[in-house]
Amino acid sequence: MCCLRAIPALLLVIAVAVAEPVQYCRFGHDVQSQNAEVDFCLGLTMHQNASSQNYDMYMAMTVTRSSALGWTAVGTGSVMAGSLMFIIYGDPYANEPPIVSVRTVDGHHQPRLVSQADMGAADLRLLQADWMPASKDDQASSTPVVVAKVALVCYSCEKWPGTPISATAASQPWIWAWNENQEFSVYSYDTHLDMHRHHAGNGGWGHFYVDMARSIAKSRNPPSLPIIRAHVSALGASDSPAVTDLVGWFNAGGMGLLHGVLLATAYLILLPVGVVAMRSGSTKAFKYHWIVQIIGAIFIWIGVALGIVHSHGLDTVHQWLGITVAVGTVIQSLLGWRHHVVFVKTKRRQWASHAHIWLGRIILICGWGNIISGMVLSGHGSGQIAFVSTFIAVDAVALIGWVWVMKRRKRRETQHMEQVTPYPPWKAQGNEYFALTTSNDDDDDERSSQDISESSTLANHKDPE
Repeated sequence: MCCLRAIPALLLVIAVAVAEPVQYCRFGHDVQSQNAEVDFCLGLTMHQNASSQNYDMYMAMTVTRSSALGWTAVGTGSVMAGSLMFIIYGDPYANEPPIVSVRTVDGHHQPRLVSQADMGAADLRLLQADWMPASKDDQASSTPVVVAKVALVCYSCEKWPGTPISATAASQPWIWAWNENQEFSVYSYDTHLDMHRHHAGNGGWGHFYVDMARSIAKSRNPPSLPIIRAHVSALGASDSPAVTDLVGWFNAGGMGLLHGVLLATAYLILLPVGVVAMRSGSTKAFKYHWIVQIIGAIFIWIGVALGIVHSHGLDTVHQWLGITVAVGTVIQSLLGWRHHVVFVKTKRRQWASHAHIWLGRIILICGWGNIISGMVLSGHGSGQIAFVSTFIAVDAVALIGWVWVMKRRKRRETQHMEQVTPYPPWKAQGNEYFALTTSNDDDDDERSSQDISESSTLANHKDPE
């Protein structure tokens, strides 16, 4: 009989061991210190709904505070854009429960309330929102310390159309943010929120990563709400992504990061380097030019494809401009090939030459602009955007300056050659032929074209005596 009585307890222990809630906490509350930091705990349990066959996310959250100032928030994903954010604020000494404001945003702007249309096929239910006295361990001073206890369930949460939420991810990214000074004139769900401390690492916001797969409850029935374990800072969670979960990182946030890195590399480095190579005056300029430009175009095509997959829809100017530029690179490549074929034969530019040059300029300018719009949409701060904008400006000035200097140098070389040689302008001293044209740019094109078309027999031809 004694053994039979122990079976339910044993089964309970096994169930908890197999599917224990994951937890992430930051313990920064200190009434007596002027350098207090954010103080919250988040517990999560995932459960596959027998009816919908989708995963529901059960959340428990606590926020420790000793005043009515400020707010605390956690959100899915690695950036604000597309994040499902849970923001808690209110007066702990009033007779009203804490406000749990569920919001999202398209960029680094004021978050707005989530509507049912925003949720897509997912759904939210608030199960608990109460102020509770803090434990005796936290009551070290005369100032009362209270804890906001919040519980929610997000049904079919993987269907959230914003930042991907994966029940099987071993390293699902989350963000947190905190403002400790805002005074609220009214506590409403859509009240305006003051900015958190902006830069990373100064206590205003940060990232953490959760092993969602660890939290999956195996039982058929809905699980209990996650239990927050006291004084446990992390359980199945960490401040850095798991190295072993590259696929989960890629699906959750890495795809967007790689999208930005590829396109920034193409527009800020590769395409400008290709222009510099073409204007370098080297006999292999054309070869260097097309190799670098093709690599840049490949970066653009892959980056745009990743952006389309990551966005789950096409509804912004940034997306359509990116696609247009990607198509433009294909057209520009064909125009460049046409220019080379015709120029080798005629030693003159024609419509494809000028179209290739001007389309390249348009692509570069649009690419630079789209980098900025992408940073705004992904929630980057004004300091980061200002830095990249400055880099783009320097890039543009340096590129224009290089082209201008090389044109002046070529013009001086041409004038000097015309003055010192008694031969016609297409014939150099030493009885070696050079196909010079009236256009300095055409001269650059021909030098590089000769290398690609292997026209060395013309360059080394000797006049018969």
